[in-house]
Amino acid sequence: MSIPNRLFKTYGLILLCIILSVVAFASDEISFRTQKLSDRVLVLTEESQMENICVAIASKSGLIVIDTLGSTPSAKRMRGLIEKEFDRDDFIYVINTHHHWDHSNGNPVFPEATFIGHEGCRRIYYRWKPSPPSSRLKDQVKTVKTSEESTSEAETPPPAGPPAASIPRGKAIDSFQAITFKDRLTLDMGDLTLRMIYFGRAHSGSDILIHIPEEGILMTGDLFLERGWLPLFSGLPELDVPLWIQAIDYCLDAKSEIKHVIPGHRDIWNREKLVIWRDYIVQLWEGLVAAEEEGLSLEDVEKRFPLDQRFSYLKDLGHSDADLSRFHQKNIHAFWSQLKTSAAMIVEQSIMESGIEAGLAKYRELKSKPSDEYFFDESSFNLLGYRLLGQRKTDEAIEVFKLNIAAYPDSWNVYDSLAEAYMIKGDRELAIKYYKKSLEINPENNNAIEMLKRLQRRETE
Repeated sequence: MSIPNRLFKTYGLILLCIILSVVAFASDEISFRTQKLSDRVLVLTEESQMENICVAIASKSGLIVIDTLGSTPSAKRMRGLIEKEFDRDDFIYVINTHHHWDHSNGNPVFPEATFIGHEGCRRIYYRWKPSPPSSRLKDQVKTVKTSEESTSEAETPPPAGPPAASIPRGKAIDSFQAITFKDRLTLDMGDLTLRMIYFGRAHSGSDILIHIPEEGILMTGDLFLERGWLPLFSGLPELDVPLWIQAIDYCLDAKSEIKHVIPGHRDIWNREKLVIWRDYIVQLWEGLVAAEEEGLSLEDVEKRFPLDQRFSYLKDLGHSDADLSRFHQKNIHAFWSQLKTSAAMIVEQSIMESGIEAGLAKYRELKSKPSDEYFFDESSFNLLGYRLLGQRKTDEAIEVFKLNIAAYPDSWNVYDSLAEAYMIKGDRELAIKYYKKSLEINPENNNAIEMLKRLQRRETE
């Protein structure tokens, strides 16, 4: 997770969050808000810029931790609070809702536990064992077989991890073990059941829901947020929207009532809000499928599906009308692109295989042959530019942002993106030029205002 209000918009803000988190973690006074939902469930919310949440479950078989924050100092403090609250230290499982750093960097603080996550988490589990040969480590990251049907339970339950008391403290742990799964996995802890359901390609590609029916709890990671961020379920170019609906319905239709919906950051939800967002996804998806079958254009689709007034409550949580409009438009574009062949994805593939010149040539080729088959939009190419920035392909990102400016010259956002890329490259003059252009189109672009202050301040230093 990591992207505040301007959804998927800014690499710079991601870096800012990381810097602020590092500053917070450097302090010896790491603090948490704690909430005891029952005798067995403790919710810990980190007092930091991102307000990361982790959940500790005290089962008869051992302690279970869900998500471990973004740093080891913070995770160590969290571990101590859990041990004190439950007066025990038999950590048996650590479950990651997805692989992102702010939910998994604290995993090494629990070396005696068995790690569990979707198979998309495998690469983070490979990083932590301190020295065994890589072949041995890979043998210790096991994928539990699940059936091809996502509706079925795991065929093989994971083995219990060793109790903490059997691990000598301060010594190397040779029994590192991690288990990943593809579709669904159920942990039977004797007195508690943890049902893990793969959500599908969404925010990270490794997102899972974790349902504890005995406690009426559903954990959603970074899929459903509302304060500081809006829901982040459409974060990847390829999405599994029907699978999302199936996964949410599977949890909502469970025999036990869901009393608490616990996200990865900030505020706990209730079941009613999750139903509202499930209905939003269903109605938007089914509506767009029908519109595509009718042969409607994207412009017609946007007019047909305005944002429902149900979501006006988000304005009380700090989101502006412009924020909500951009969020809804992004979802329309993201869902619509699943029904078409994304031109941005084809261009990205050409760039990765043959370089930026090949990608630009592919773009021109697709543009010269207008077809309903290909989907061009500002958002998908903007996201491609940011993915390239994330891979440190700054020059390539700049060329992609230039394509977006040529295609959408009246959009303030495309100039803002190009300015950011030039700022990352170190070209202050061009960064200032394009931030100013963005402000000409949208005087309320606060990001451009702030970036220009920083750039101009550096110029005078």
